[in-house]
Amino acid sequence: MTRRQTVLLLALAAIWGGSYALIKVALDDGMPWAWVAFLRIALGAVVITLLAARAVGLRALAARPRWTFLVGAAQIGIPFLLIPWAERHVPSGLAGVLVATAPLFTALLGLRYAPDTALGPRGLVGVAVGFVGVVLLFAADLAGHGELVVGGLALVLAALGYGIGSTLSRRTLMGVPPLAVSGASLWWATLIAAVPAAASGGLPTPSTGTVLAVAFLGAVGTGIAYLIFFTLVTEIGPSRTMFVTYLAPVFALGYGLAFLDEALTVGAIVGIVLVVGGSLLGRERGGGRAAATAPEAPGA
Repeated sequence: MTRRQTVLLLALAAIWGGSYALIKVALDDGMPWAWVAFLRIALGAVVITLLAARAVGLRALAARPRWTFLVGAAQIGIPFLLIPWAERHVPSGLAGVLVATAPLFTALLGLRYAPDTALGPRGLVGVAVGFVGVVLLFAADLAGHGELVVGGLALVLAALGYGIGSTLSRRTLMGVPPLAVSGASLWWATLIAAVPAAASGGLPTPSTGTVLAVAFLGAVGTGIAYLIFFTLVTEIGPSRTMFVTYLAPVFALGYGLAFLDEALTVGAIVGIVLVVGGSLLGRERGGGRAAATAPEAPGA
């Protein structure tokens, strides 16, 4: 990779890793979790649509609407609702680690729905190691607190959504311009998130800090981040781009420690080593090569 590409990869990891802390800022200020999700998705949809209109044309967003709806629900709408809902109780750094299990689910789903990416022996060991890390995180940092356990399960479910969305997009949306897929999926996800947002009542008057946090989440953490993501996919390929999945939780833990006074526990350290290490091993496919298919966008 060139120096520019390395900088872009680190910038993407820093942006997506920081999303968990920004969500926590908005929640601590009293913004309802559903509104956090709705506003960031809607802002991201606007940014991506502007980029797509220039690059591929707005008509491209109408391609295969049934499948972009399903991908938008699985990969964006449901996970983006679950993450702020869970972060009401779970520390932002730990949330980033649990969502980093997405590649493990992608690998498992590939056994059934993407035979060309079948796991080899090392890949299966990696998946097992990653889930041991999840169990350790629950046992060490979440045990004994019902709300924490439920929140942790919601974050793992969000990671499963990323895996389902990725697998579904590979099977149904190949050949559609990535910006068009992203834009259409974001608009479907906006409609999905609008339902719980409307049901939660009116939006309270947020502080300036919360407005900035949500604006950054939407415009940069969802919109610009997707542009960087797809630029890297084009330039260095999906396999290398997916390293952002393993870097983002490190940033998430660092932001939580530095800005939110969250504790860095031994369980979190060991857990992230196992989750990230297992995910890296889980990229090993049958025949010893990583699959060169389109990756999921695992941003928070």
